[in-house]
Amino acid sequence: MSVICTRCGSTNVACEAIVNPNGNVFKRYTDESFLYGQCENCGAYPELIDPNEVKMDIDRLYQEFKSYSDTEPDYANCRIVYKDDGNDLNVKFSLRADDKAAAMDESIFYHCDSISDLKSLAEYVGEDFILVECFRFDKWTD
Repeated sequence: MSVICTRCGSTNVACEAIVNPNGNVFKRYTDESFLYGQCENCGAYPELIDPNEVKMDIDRLYQEFKSYSDTEPDYANCRIVYKDDGNDLNVKFSLRADDKAAAMDESIFYHCDSISDLKSLAEYVGEDFILVECFRFDKWTD
């Protein structure tokens, strides 16, 4: 597990945890401990994420979708955090580049070519946002 700062991508971060003070034994993270982290590199108090956990959640949700659908999903409902100011936003990521996706373009935040392309957005790379949570996959209604 490598937890990162959503503002600068650093792993030099801290968050709340339950620790046994008699021996300094880590017990568990508190609820929402990653929502209120601290980054030693940039000095911000950003949301923290584990990109590998986000990717595993995407895989799990994709498998759930495939368990009841014989087609590929058209889009994913997700939450992003902007790197510059830390604001978050619920958005739709298109997973198809066809006529129906083009018709729904006003509701699409970003176009991905595949599930692996979507998962790459959970890494601290080129975009001005980072994917922090995926809620579900779905199909366009006719």
